[in-house]
Amino acid sequence: ATVIPRTSITLIFTVFIFAVAFSTLGLGILPWQEFAANIDNPVAVLAEAIPFVGLIAGPFAAALGALILFISANTGIVGSSRLTYYLSKFGIISPWFDAVHPQYKTPIRTILVFSGIGLFETVLSFLTPSAMDTLANMYAFGATLGYTMVFIALIKLRFSEPWTPRPYKMPLNIKLKYKGRKILFPVLGVIGTLGVGTILFMVVLTHSIGRIAGPAWILFCFCYYAWYRRSKGLPIFKSIEHNWEKQQMEVLTSAEEFDLLEQYKIALAERDKKRAELK
Repeated sequence: ATVIPRTSITLIFTVFIFAVAFSTLGLGILPWQEFAANIDNPVAVLAEAIPFVGLIAGPFAAALGALILFISANTGIVGSSRLTYYLSKFGIISPWFDAVHPQYKTPIRTILVFSGIGLFETVLSFLTPSAMDTLANMYAFGATLGYTMVFIALIKLRFSEPWTPRPYKMPLNIKLKYKGRKILFPVLGVIGTLGVGTILFMVVLTHSIGRIAGPAWILFCFCYYAWYRRSKGLPIFKSIEHNWEKQQMEVLTSAEEFDLLEQYKIALAERDKKRAELK
C-alpha cells in the first residue's frame, strides 16, 4: 500500500527524465532530419550513430525494442483479461468470460479473446499507409479515456467509500462534510480529470482513426452490455446488490493485508456507532 505509490511516483519521474534526456542526446548526435526520415526506428538509427559500437548497438537496440514491445503487449493482455474476468464475476457481462485454466489458474478465455482482438487490430493497422500512426491513434484514445475514468473513479470513491483505509493519499486534499461524514476531497483528482479530459478532447479532435475506432469500440461494448443485462432481466444503469464490505474484507484477507483489514473493521465499527447515535 505504501511501496507501490512510491514506485509509481519514481517511475513517472524516471520516464520524464528519460524522455527529456533522450531528446537532448539524440539532437546532439544527429540532426532532426535523420529522425524525421526514420520515424519508425529512431532509437536504432541513433544507436548506429554511436562511435565504435554503433555497428552492434543498432541491431541490439532494435531487438531490445521488439522485446520491450512484446512485454508491453503482454502487460496489456494481462490487465484487460483480468478486468474482463471480474466484470464477468460481478454479473456485468456473460459468465462465459470467467472460465479459469485448470492448471495455470488464469482467465483463459479472456486472454484468448483479447489476444485475438490485439492481433486483429495489428493486422488491420498494417493495411493502412502507416501502421505505427494507426496503432498510436488508437492507443492515444484508449489511454486518455482510461486515465480520465481513473480520476473520476478516485473522486467517486472518496464519497462512496470514505471508510476504506488509505495508507497512501495523494497530496492536496480538502476536508469536507458530506451527508454527516468527513471526506478528503482530492484537488489533484479534479485537476487530473480536467487535464486528461482536455487531452482526450484534443485526441478526438485531431486523431481521425482514434475518433472513429475509439467511440465505435465503446458503443459496441455498451450495446453488448445492455443486451446482456436486458436478456437476464438486470438493470442497465444500476448495480446488482452486493455485500461490498464483505468482499473488501475477502480481498484484504487474500492479499494478506491484515493491518489494513483491522483498520477497515475499526472504521466500519465507528461508522455503525455513529449511525446508531443518529437514530
